[in-house]
Amino acid sequence: MGGIAPLVTTALPLANSVIGTVRNAGAGQSSAAAQQAAAQQAAAELEYKRQQDAAQAAAAQAALEQKYREEAAAAERNAQAAAAARQQQAQLEAEAQARQWSHDAELRQREEELQRQKDEAAAAAAAAARAKEMDDYRGSQEQTLAQLRASQEEAVRAKETDAQTQLAQLTAAADAAEQRRLAALRQAVSKTRAGLGARGVTAQDGSGEAILLGLTNSSETERKDAQATDQLKRAAIQQSLDEAKRRNLLELSQLADRQRLEYMSKFF
Repeated sequence: MGGIAPLVTTALPLANSVIGTVRNAGAGQSSAAAQQAAAQQAAAELEYKRQQDAAQAAAAQAALEQKYREEAAAAERNAQAAAAARQQQAQLEAEAQARQWSHDAELRQREEELQRQKDEAAAAAAAAARAKEMDDYRGSQEQTLAQLRASQEEAVRAKETDAQTQLAQLTAAADAAEQRRLAALRQAVSKTRAGLGARGVTAQDGSGEAILLGLTNSSETERKDAQATDQLKRAAIQQSLDEAKRRNLLELSQLADRQRLEYMSKFF
């Protein structure tokens, strides 16, 4: 509307000037001049109308352009407002997404920490259970070994007791045999001396001494044979006892080796 007022202001004085000129000319001229003036007036009026129409058209065009500019400015403002709103919404959504991610990350961290604690607790429980199983298994092996050792010791004590009994019996038998030998030797010597005396031979004679010496040597040989037999019997008893002890040690060692292998294969 601002562009219409200058056009109207310019057109109106021009039209009024033309009309005034025609009217002034009509007052001093003839009829022909009046007609000519009327024609000029009509032309002026047409020009005035044309100028008004042009002014109105220009005013309408200016108003339309102003409307378009206002609408464009409004559209621009709306677009800027919409863009700002979208940007703000995007920022809000980004902040909400960031908060959600942070919350999710915190939840994951808590879950991971809880799972780690559970895993550690499970590992500790498994380790404790395995340690207990290992201790129980080893305790069972040690108990088996101790039972075998106790059984062996009892058997060895019984064998030692039996060996002592046998040695005591051998000692008693050897003592009895020695007593019998000495008694037999004395009896043989007495009989021999009596026989030699009946024949007029004394023990100091060469033949009598030889006879008595033969009896003594024979008895001594018998004693040595008895001692050798006794020593063999005693050695056999001791050897049997020693072999039993060696067997026990070997059996204990073999059992310990088997247990060690079983323990290693079971737990490692």
